[in-house]
Amino acid sequence: MRDGHNPNRMARIQPFGKVIISAVTHLPNQEDYHSERFDVIRCSLETMRANAGVDCEVLIWDNGSCASLKGWLINNYRPDHLILSRNMGLSIGRASIVHMLPPDTIVGIADDDMFYYPGWMAKQIKVLNTFPIVGTVSGWPVRTQFRFHNKSTLEWGKKYARLQRGRFISVQEDKDFCTSIGRDYETEQVQYTRNDKDTLLTYKKVKAYATGHHCQFIGKAGTLAPLMRYDSVAMGSDRPFEKAIDDAGLLRLTTYERTTRHIGNKLDKELEVLWHEYVT
Repeated sequence: MRDGHNPNRMARIQPFGKVIISAVTHLPNQEDYHSERFDVIRCSLETMRANAGVDCEVLIWDNGSCASLKGWLINNYRPDHLILSRNMGLSIGRASIVHMLPPDTIVGIADDDMFYYPGWMAKQIKVLNTFPIVGTVSGWPVRTQFRFHNKSTLEWGKKYARLQRGRFISVQEDKDFCTSIGRDYETEQVQYTRNDKDTLLTYKKVKAYATGHHCQFIGKAGTLAPLMRYDSVAMGSDRPFEKAIDDAGLLRLTTYERTTRHIGNKLDKELEVLWHEYVT
């Protein structure tokens, strides 16, 4: 039998902040492929928070990680919001994050192996607030990504912005991309990008590439939520999400300055030095 009413029945919940930076983490073990990923995740999450450059809250969705990572998240990292679940998959974790936030919240979504340079979130927000009808803003310009789902961005750019075609992404940044995903730079050039050009837009004196990347991006929660789809595969495919943004007539943009960078499953010496420089 019920005896009285729950005193918290009409209690107000504490609202989320206006800006949320988030990541979906997963470390099933510390063996073989995952043997060095604990440090990768620590580097990623610590630089994400330390270098944001704006007042924000941190939200981590952990997908069934091993005890060492969960213990570090709870006892050491201590994000503003921490969700511990079984492995629900990357796509479900991301979609759940944007659906729980108020529509006007600016949210950063990322994998757990990204590196963040100083002011990364502030610089991406500047692009988000300058360009109209933005779907996502990324911080990692990658030449091969100009091939995918940017029709609406190009059409808008031709009408309303200054559009330039050329080789703007530096050789070193291109090499860093190949290294982080386990590809050989010269092979990548021959097979994919030797003749490719980058597309750069300038609008109200702000530059952005006419493309995006699914490893890290920001946007308005209310814009992103209806475009994210269920995916039963653990890693999932981000192409349907990118296509949905394009089909909706929204812009997919990337900062002209590299503000984030993909790490992979092990840290190189350069990033390890920068990590300790930025965080300690």
